Amino acid sequence: MLPHRTLLAALSLLALGLGARAETQAPPDARPAAGVEAITPPQPVPSSLIAGHFRLAAPDGAAVDSDDLSGKPYALFFGFTHCPDICPTTLSEVSLALARLPAGTPDLKVYFVSVDPERDTREVLARYMASFDPRIVALSGDRPAVDEAIRSFGVVARRTDFPNGAYAYGHTAAIYLVDGDGVIVDRVGAGKGPDALAERLTAFLAPPLAAPAAPTP
Repeated sequence: MLPHRTLLAALSLLALGLGARAETQAPPDARPAAGVEAITPPQPVPSSLIAGHFRLAAPDGAAVDSDDLSGKPYALFFGFTHCPDICPTTLSEVSLALARLPAGTPDLKVYFVSVDPERDTREVLARYMASFDPRIVALSGDRPAVDEAIRSFGVVARRTDFPNGAYAYGHTAAIYLVDGDGVIVDRVGAGKGPDALAERLTAFLAPPLAAPAAPTP
């Protein structure tokens, strides 16, 4: 896996384009404001899309660097714990989908990257993730590290402030499926449901088909 693939990811995303659907999301105690949206990508994605780079930390303090994930497929989802609907619903669907994977399916790590490190401390993330499958690992870090992950994956994370001091993020609502070569082979939009998601994960984790043997002369 190439280190610091920010430029490659940005160029690939530019070529792909960001066809998007907007959905309003805001804190429960605030009225929705223009510009607060969750962006869902079109499907599926070309296999030429190179994954971005991140170096963040799990709630237990363990560092997770995408460069160290070479050869290991993983899934990635961006969000924040104060998200009122998209994030908890997606994490619940991922938890149910993981439980539906066929026996013998290779292990899969799913990373939930917080776009709100100011509020999503390690303690907050540890409590929040206790409701979901333990194979889903929350990641955060200081603002520059989080912004690098956001930029290198071409994710939208737009903050909107409310008059009462609350704020929310409009963010890309998609699960990125990254293969062992660091290529994003699929992006699953939010709200597909656990059964459909389990099918996509099963296909993603399936071993490649062997090439047919050459005919004997």
